[in-house]
Amino acid sequence: MSLKTGAKNAVENCMCVRPDEKVVIISDSHTAKIGEILKCAAQNITNDVRFFNLNSYGDRPLSYFPEQIEEQADRADVTFWTAKSYDRELESLRMPFIKAAIEGGRHGHMVNVTEDVMKEGMAADYQEIKEFTEKLREKLVDTQTIRVKNEQGTDIKAAFSDKYNWVPSTGVYEEEGYWGNLPDGEVYTVPLTMEGKLVIDGMLGDHFPNKFGHEDLQRTPLTIHVENNGKPRATEIHCENKELEEEVKDYISRNKCTSIVGEFGMGTNIFLDDFTNNSLLDEKYPGIHIAFGDPLGSETGADWTCPEHLDMILTKTNVWLDEEKVIEDGEYLI
Repeated sequence: MSLKTGAKNAVENCMCVRPDEKVVIISDSHTAKIGEILKCAAQNITNDVRFFNLNSYGDRPLSYFPEQIEEQADRADVTFWTAKSYDRELESLRMPFIKAAIEGGRHGHMVNVTEDVMKEGMAADYQEIKEFTEKLREKLVDTQTIRVKNEQGTDIKAAFSDKYNWVPSTGVYEEEGYWGNLPDGEVYTVPLTMEGKLVIDGMLGDHFPNKFGHEDLQRTPLTIHVENNGKPRATEIHCENKELEEEVKDYISRNKCTSIVGEFGMGTNIFLDDFTNNSLLDEKYPGIHIAFGDPLGSETGADWTCPEHLDMILTKTNVWLDEEKVIEDGEYLI
């Protein structure tokens, strides 16, 4: 598929842009080409399209939310964020932007998007992804415990409660106040409890892909032990790659909340057949991803927040919802 096809799908079928709507696109020097193609796709529908390059506001990472961008986000009906992720911009820039964007509109978050992601993940049939995601969510809302294992050594058990919502992230956002990652396809919530061992051999989120990719995690997986201490928390972190180990330990220790398991997610983009080395897309790959830090409370119903959110993706998982096996070696059985 082409970049234009992916952009057209994002604008028309995922964000459902209408002729009377205002669109705002955030880009940077790394993603300017993709931002321009999204801009053209949006201009085929509406004349009111604003485009911003973050590099024009100073050296990255930016420690503030530019007033001009905030004003436009507040007024927009649809927003896209395509810019590259930088350490500490989640709290200073990206989260404030999302909050402003969804107060009166809807948002497509495409952080770290690449041309391959546009050609592969954004060219998928999102109506089919939507149907599968909603079908899986129907099973999850009645699930009390989930067990996850893989041949790399992962063995965790998590318990769930109707205290927290299972959120379907379908990739189709037609209503005000909604947002999600694009490409999309997942169902997620906050676990009530979790214990066991996670062996992360897929990808890490936030800024880590800039330095440590899928091949790095395959060679030297990251092991995290989780125990219930008020909330499920990371208690031990080990990796043969000591640089990676120390950087993850530093991230997890930034705040007391950063070590808490804030998300349990199941990828539902059934059109993906391999990892792309882009965490935005790879967490949608059929299987499991766990995040430490912010629980996305506006969607999940969690009553706490955190300035960090670090996704961790596992591969070739075996997953049981209560006693029913629904994933075997990374492939859905439903």
